[in-house]
Amino acid sequence: MVFEWIWNWFRSFLGIDLIQKAMNAGTPIPAQAYLQLIFSSVTLLFWVLFAYRGFYLLVGLFARTRKYKPAPKDKRYAILIPARNEESVIENLLQSIREQDYPADLMDVYVLADNCAENDKTAEIARKNGCIVWERKNPSLQRKGFALQEFFAQSGFNPSAYYAVVFFDADNVLAPDFLSKMNDAMQEGHYTACAGYRNIKNLNENWVSAICGINMHRNIVSISRPRSVLHCKAQLLNGTGFALSTSYLEKHGWDCLSLCEDGELSARITLENEPMGFCEEAVYYDEQPTSFPLSMRQRLRWTKGGHINWIFSGTRLLLSFFRRPTWQKYDAFWDHFPYALLSFLWSFAYQATSLILFLVQGNNGYDWGTFWGFVLSFYVGGYLTAFFTGLVIEIREWRRIHFNIAEAILYLFVWPFYDLLGVPVNVAALFVRPIWKPVPHHVIASGAKLAEEEQKKAKKKRQG
Repeated sequence: MVFEWIWNWFRSFLGIDLIQKAMNAGTPIPAQAYLQLIFSSVTLLFWVLFAYRGFYLLVGLFARTRKYKPAPKDKRYAILIPARNEESVIENLLQSIREQDYPADLMDVYVLADNCAENDKTAEIARKNGCIVWERKNPSLQRKGFALQEFFAQSGFNPSAYYAVVFFDADNVLAPDFLSKMNDAMQEGHYTACAGYRNIKNLNENWVSAICGINMHRNIVSISRPRSVLHCKAQLLNGTGFALSTSYLEKHGWDCLSLCEDGELSARITLENEPMGFCEEAVYYDEQPTSFPLSMRQRLRWTKGGHINWIFSGTRLLLSFFRRPTWQKYDAFWDHFPYALLSFLWSFAYQATSLILFLVQGNNGYDWGTFWGFVLSFYVGGYLTAFFTGLVIEIREWRRIHFNIAEAILYLFVWPFYDLLGVPVNVAALFVRPIWKPVPHHVIASGAKLAEEEQKKAKKKRQG
């Protein structure tokens, strides 16, 4: 019965039943049948190519976290913090760095004060906290990638003095064992780059920070954790909270200058066939936007950067894959693929082509119910899919999520709108040219206290 239902659905989906019906009746096969066969076959092909991500999600939900053996704390690290007008939060980050259980004499903190206002005290605060400060004034190139390129080329920074550089944004705070856990992973995995677990310090501030934060947890569950568990060499670096080996910097320097320099760097490392990792025990916390317009501005920039990365980095990954196939390249290609945008445009194109066929054929009986059914099913289906995805993510990551039960239920119903808004954001990103602007930060939090809260929740979960 089940197989029969699947087969009938498959025939209907591809339009085979329309073709069969016409052939049995001895009538010409309608153009609509060919149209459905072509569009549905391409859709099915992409489902097959992308299906492994469903397996990743299952692994991320049910597999145990990969842990690394303790390594000697004998490696020297440079901690690099690009900061622009961050006087309100940077000392909070520096305090969490001082609280690390890693030897202080093996950590040097560099603050890149990038185009700060004249009255901003970011550089002053950093110096008072013992940081090495490099100030940059270049208003014509106001982007993190440009700032990093100038820092590594002009500041006198010596990569050979360090094992790796660890990147943070000024709004981050660290769990006390972040660097120790990252050191374990870097030494055991011999990674070129390794990402930490990105948690949210203001998750329950309002509904905007909540839905943005749940999206970050989804990235952990569906992308980072499964790759780590399955020992895949690909990872998607996510802006901050990652270590990059100095051997890579000595060889390549910093030349990732796009709107999303993190995705560009991920692709470049993949093309070099070098390993990347994820250390779930290396936890840090960042601040999510609490203003809806601000979050949309940020998403628009990320999305535009993602489109550009797909055109350039995605193309390079695909060509390299055909020359010398590796799973790492194939997997990384889909990181850059704008699946949400293209699936919507492809479905919309099908409906538009169907309408044109009816008009060309002189048939005024176009079934508008089919079109509006498509629109309704797209959004209703998207809402339900996101709702249940959010539910299982909240359950899986509960000890990491700083919600109470009431907040978790409330935000679970709001969260799907994050994905639904992704369609207009993706379309808008095709036509606008977003300019990088600093995101104001204000949340002060203790990394040690946040980590302690998570440990209490984990203990409570184990006890019953």
